[in-house]
Amino acid sequence: MENSDDTEAGDRSSGSGQATSIHDVARMAGVSIASVSRALNSGTGSVSSATREKVFAAAKALNYRPNQVGRALRSQMTNTFALINSNIQNNFYAAVAWELERCLAAEKAALLVYTSNEEPETQDRCIEDLRARRVSGVFFLCAVDSPGLEVLIGNDPVVFINRRLEACPGFSFVGIDDFAAARAQVRSGVRRHLRDIAIIHGPTTSDTSARRLRGMLDAAKDAGVEVPQSMIHEARLSMESGYDCAGPILDHGAVDAVFCGNDQIAYGVYRRCLERGVRVPDDLRIYGFDDNPMNEWLAPWLNTVRVPHIDLARVAFEQMQVLLSSGEKREVILPYELIQRA
Repeated sequence: MENSDDTEAGDRSSGSGQATSIHDVARMAGVSIASVSRALNSGTGSVSSATREKVFAAAKALNYRPNQVGRALRSQMTNTFALINSNIQNNFYAAVAWELERCLAAEKAALLVYTSNEEPETQDRCIEDLRARRVSGVFFLCAVDSPGLEVLIGNDPVVFINRRLEACPGFSFVGIDDFAAARAQVRSGVRRHLRDIAIIHGPTTSDTSARRLRGMLDAAKDAGVEVPQSMIHEARLSMESGYDCAGPILDHGAVDAVFCGNDQIAYGVYRRCLERGVRVPDDLRIYGFDDNPMNEWLAPWLNTVRVPHIDLARVAFEQMQVLLSSGEKREVILPYELIQRA
C-alpha cells in the first residue's frame, strides 16, 4: 500500500490527465522517493545541489506540483499571491511589499511574503512552499537565478520587480533604467566639481547592480574622471558591507564623494565616516540609490536616486492582472528622480 504523505501526488495540467506521482519524478531523476521529498519540501532534510537540480529538472519535465492542501483542491487556485523578496530588513523592499499587499487586499486577495536573503537554495525552498500552497501568482522583488525558478516560470504567472534575470528573458518586469539613473547621478556629482570619487557597488551577479556600476563608470569616463581600481569596491547590499568597504577608501585620503550601489551601503559608509571624524557632507559627499522612505527623516546628508516604490508595487499588481487575464507579458520602465539633499 502506498504511503499517503501529501507529497505523493501532484498535479499535471497536460497529457493524459492522470496525476503525476512522486514515483514518476524519482524514476526520471534517478533518485529515491525520499530524496525527491527532501528536495521539494522545506524543512524535511537536505540534499546535494546536484540532486536538487536533477529533481527540479524532472519535476519541470513532468509538470509535477506537490500538493499540501489536499486532493479536494487540486483543480482550484487560492486567492493568494506570493512575494519573494531578497531582504525584508531593507526598508525600501518593505515599502514595496506593503504597497503590494494593499493593492491585493483591495481585491480581496492575500499576500504571502518570503525572504530569500539572496541565496538560491533559500529561494528554491520558498518556491516549493508557495507552489505547494497553490498561489495564483508570484512576485519577485530582486530575484536570484536558481534551479527552482526555472520550474516556477514554466508553470506559474510571475512578475519580476526591480531586477531582471538573464535566465528569464521576456517575462513581465517593472523597474527603472538603472544604467541611465546611475550615469545621471555621477554626472550630477561631477557638475558639483567632485572629481576624486570612489564607487562601492553591489554584486555584479545582480543585473541591477551591474547596470548601476556600468552607468557610474560610463559617466566618469565621459567626464574625464579616472576612478582607480583601488577606489572601486564590490559589496553585499548591506550596511555592514558598506562599512567594511569604506575603511580602505577613507585610508586613501583624497576623496570627494562615494557613490554607492544602494542606500544600505551608503548608511555603512556614513557610520565609518562618523567614527573617522570625516564630516558629511562638508568633507565628503555620499550618494546612495533607491531612496528608502525613511531618508527624508533620518538621512539629510544622503544624495540618492529615488526609485518609485509605490509605483513599482502598483504596476507589478497591474501586470499580474494582465498575466492572469490574457497571459501577456510586459516590461515597464518607470521614471527615476535624482534627490540632492547635501
